[in-house]
Amino acid sequence: MSNRNYNVFFNTHTVSGIVISVALYVIFFTGAFALFKDEIASWEDGKHSQNIAREHIDYDSLLKKLSENHHLTSRDIRFYLGHKNDEIYVLTYPAKDTVNIPNEAKYQNYQAINIHTGETASYVEKYSLGEFLYRLHFFTQIPTIGIYLAGFISLFFLFAIVTGVIVHWKKIISNFYQFNPKIALKRVWTDAHTALGIIGLPFQFMYAVTAAYFCLSLFVLLPANFLYGGDQTKLMEDLRPDRKTYEWVAKTDKTLPSVNKFVEENTNRWSHFNPTYVLIKNYGGSNMKYFLIGELDYKERFLSSGMVIYDLETNKTSVIRNPNESKYTDDIQLSMGRLHYGNFGGVTVKVIYFLLALITCFVIITGVLIWIEARNKKSMSLKQRLYTAKVGHIYLAICLSLYPVTALFFLVVKLLPETYQTQKMSLLYTWFFVVWLLATLYFRFKRDNYFTNKATLLAGAVLGFLVPVVSGIVSNNWVWNTYKAKQFDILTVDLLWIGISATALFIYLKIKPEVKTKSAFTKHPIDYKNRKKLLADEAEKTAQVTISTEDKNKLLKDKNYIPMRTKISILWIFLAIGWIVHHIYGLFNIYYNETLVMEGATGEAPFVHHIYRILFEGMCLLFGLLTIELSKKWFKVTSLVWASIAGLYNVYHFFEAILHEANNISEIFMLLLVAIASIFLIINIYKWIKD
Repeated sequence: MSNRNYNVFFNTHTVSGIVISVALYVIFFTGAFALFKDEIASWEDGKHSQNIAREHIDYDSLLKKLSENHHLTSRDIRFYLGHKNDEIYVLTYPAKDTVNIPNEAKYQNYQAINIHTGETASYVEKYSLGEFLYRLHFFTQIPTIGIYLAGFISLFFLFAIVTGVIVHWKKIISNFYQFNPKIALKRVWTDAHTALGIIGLPFQFMYAVTAAYFCLSLFVLLPANFLYGGDQTKLMEDLRPDRKTYEWVAKTDKTLPSVNKFVEENTNRWSHFNPTYVLIKNYGGSNMKYFLIGELDYKERFLSSGMVIYDLETNKTSVIRNPNESKYTDDIQLSMGRLHYGNFGGVTVKVIYFLLALITCFVIITGVLIWIEARNKKSMSLKQRLYTAKVGHIYLAICLSLYPVTALFFLVVKLLPETYQTQKMSLLYTWFFVVWLLATLYFRFKRDNYFTNKATLLAGAVLGFLVPVVSGIVSNNWVWNTYKAKQFDILTVDLLWIGISATALFIYLKIKPEVKTKSAFTKHPIDYKNRKKLLADEAEKTAQVTISTEDKNKLLKDKNYIPMRTKISILWIFLAIGWIVHHIYGLFNIYYNETLVMEGATGEAPFVHHIYRILFEGMCLLFGLLTIELSKKWFKVTSLVWASIAGLYNVYHFFEAILHEANNISEIFMLLLVAIASIFLIINIYKWIKD
């Protein structure tokens, strides 16, 4: 490989890795715990499960209990059977027969139900720390764009993996065997980054691909959408037959057949078949249907999906999908799920995934440390060194503080009084991020990566050791008790924390102060107390780079030259005009007898609509105007942030239009132009900041 190509791949790997490192660390760290989402929920609840097989659940009794508080007739009902605990989730869709129905039947309802007592609890009431970490794993706490952000990070991660392998290819074997923690710190981080990166390479590559598939399924289905002529309903019916909806005909006079009998008989149709979903379509209707969906035990067949349907109208049972037969559309989706969630091989595979996820977190951290060590040289300006140090302090503060904060909230949710147990969702959404932010700010302004590392390891280890202790005190679920009672879900969580804490404490004790002396920041220290004076002195000594008269004349003679601020201002105005034209295009179909009156319209535009137009059209014109007069750094950064938000929205709106309005090619073309203009705007503002 030529030096030029090597430098291109090296810089690409470095930049892509640094840009996504914090978000990627959060994804892998929370993803490690999300593997045990169900186990964490059982640990929080503290009650012992009877581990009832899913085919032996009394569904008839559960439906009777549900009907006491909910109108079920004409609704589709889906039971999520999930783990072998005593609570499952049930989703009831809005009623199709809307005549004389209670208000609650008009809306979708998702709730947990106890398989023994039939007691129900809302999703919010049953919210657990495991669910919170699972959601944080793909950023659903960020409305609308969170999951897409996680998807694009996965794509960049895939890019970083490929370029990393290319960069380190010749040194992979030698670095793996030459790892020596006693040499220069930069070399230590480089060797550790390479060695552990290679150990986890297949795992990381698999996760990058599967995560991009799940989070960016919108783009995955885009080609298929064209094949179906924009008919998304038909597309989803072919991909997911269980999602097909059936029109409501009439209420049946027949006695409803037993769901229990249907589930038990068809579960026994195949050996080692495990139900995962039970669905009822048009409950209580003449065309009611029962669905049983499941899969074979992973020991029998790695990829399998079975589906059986009973039709009340014909009184016939049909096998739609035989789990012993392969089907590409089902198996490809199932394989993605199997690989991503590690739901094969039992707890052993999950523990291996957990360890590999934490190794990946270490690889991410070492990558950041290599970068900040390499960029802290005497030859670099103080401004560059301060920037590098600041990035390192912020990145490590965010990433490393997540460990003790997570351990702390395992204790918090367990020690919560009974009256607050149903309010865990609001508590976690507020205080988890507040505590994390406070810890991040403390370590960031401490400006000592060695201290941050040691403090978070010790705090995490101490809090982690308390997790099984608190579980024993509050729920009497001591490790020996859960082992004897075969409550392996609760036991798994306790043992995980014991293992993590012991490892963290071991590393804490192994890190000696001598390690700090090897750092470039110790060899070339930065005097933070006098940094303003030092920066001023450096600025005086540094000759300002100005454009010579000759260069100015060249620029003036270049007819294609446009000053940067003029270009940015024009792009802002183009965006505003593009949105205005897009709205005008929306009126085009009135010429062809399409009504544009919105449901519930009163003749007065809602206040929120004015806010929408101000945020997009108005703000673009405002930034375009201010760009002519302002050039302060805060304004440039604000412009970049707002341009990025607008750009994400424009790209999303473009693909949404392709999916939902494929025939409106003029509007799609206009949205494409606006999206391209957004990209140009972000690039030019970034250059403006750099200049």
